[in-house]
Amino acid sequence: MPRPTPESRDAAKARVTALKTVRDQAHEAAEKTKADADEAMWKEIAAELDAETLLQADVADATNFSRDHILKRTKAYRTKK
Repeated sequence: MPRPTPESRDAAKARVTALKTVRDQAHEAAEKTKADADEAMWKEIAAELDAETLLQADVADATNFSRDHILKRTKAYRTKK
């Protein structure tokens, strides 16, 4: 099997670099989307807790997160302490 030429290797490496860049950008966008969804959820849960429409135990039951995790994630968004 013939070896690739230096020119074809350089061109292929450039294509792979471009593919990696596209992949990295997609991963960054997905992480931002995930972070935005998390923030929106925790803000809404904090608002529900502040409105006293449910208890932290209810959130734990609905989400399968520990009460400690819920406390940590909603603390920044709570208006009632």
